[in-house]
Amino acid sequence: MQKHAYLIIANRNPGQLQTLLTLLDDSRNDIYLLVDRKSVAYPRDFQLNYATLFSVSPLIIDWGSYSLIEAEMRLFQAAAPGKYAYYHLLSGLDLPLANQDEIHAFFAAHPGKEFITYSSQESGAQLLARVQKYHFTHNFRQPNKAMRLFRKIEKAEQRVFPVRKKFARILAFGSNWVSLENDLVQVLLREDDRIRTMFARGFLVDELLVPTMLNIYPEFKDRIYYDRPVHDRPEEFQGNLRYINWWDGSPYVWREKDYETLLAARRQGHLFSRKFDAEVDKAIIDKIAGQLLEIK
Repeated sequence: MQKHAYLIIANRNPGQLQTLLTLLDDSRNDIYLLVDRKSVAYPRDFQLNYATLFSVSPLIIDWGSYSLIEAEMRLFQAAAPGKYAYYHLLSGLDLPLANQDEIHAFFAAHPGKEFITYSSQESGAQLLARVQKYHFTHNFRQPNKAMRLFRKIEKAEQRVFPVRKKFARILAFGSNWVSLENDLVQVLLREDDRIRTMFARGFLVDELLVPTMLNIYPEFKDRIYYDRPVHDRPEEFQGNLRYINWWDGSPYVWREKDYETLLAARRQGHLFSRKFDAEVDKAIIDKIAGQLLEIK
């Protein structure tokens, strides 16, 4: 039996993370947890009975920056020696919509497939804008006076530094939350230097990583389970098997009133979903967890 690796990036709501870990707690799984270093009060002790939990060296993760790719690569690096059947990249605000028997049965029925979601929302020029200029800050979410001044200085510096245009033809865009088999993960790790050259100091580059690497290694494209790009509409199937609501938010946080919507997403074939936030609506988290644990 080949095991699965769950790779989790977390930064808040430790009680909610414990719920996620409980739903993944299965002897067929190993779990790798990386916590944003900014979360200084975050506990490191979680209760598991069957899965093995590995703590991965933390780093500071800033929205929009290359640091999220660094976190993902650090998780892949930590898990790769296990040569798992699948590596599932999740955030601490995700939940499964299916129990572990269903999840393992599905992936066993589709061996060697890659599960990603392509997006049709941006043009080639918009994608190139994410990487062609070098950004000298990791913080894209502080519109204070100091940051606005820094942005002006940065724009002047960008006129001096070379522009990365040679990647324009190979860029592609999709969700950074993926389920990948071992061969592709090993390729990503071998290409660590190229990935850094392409994406370091870019903006929102985490959504470019896997789709772009598939353009560089087109032999993996035949393995993609579902490659139809999404247009962020509720009826669409998302190929990474994660039901994420971008049509009501960025992304929308699920509420208890959305329970039937999530059940319908599961019937459609989605095995995971995000975004959940116990500080917004804990009842939906408890309801999904209770239903899955009851089945278990």
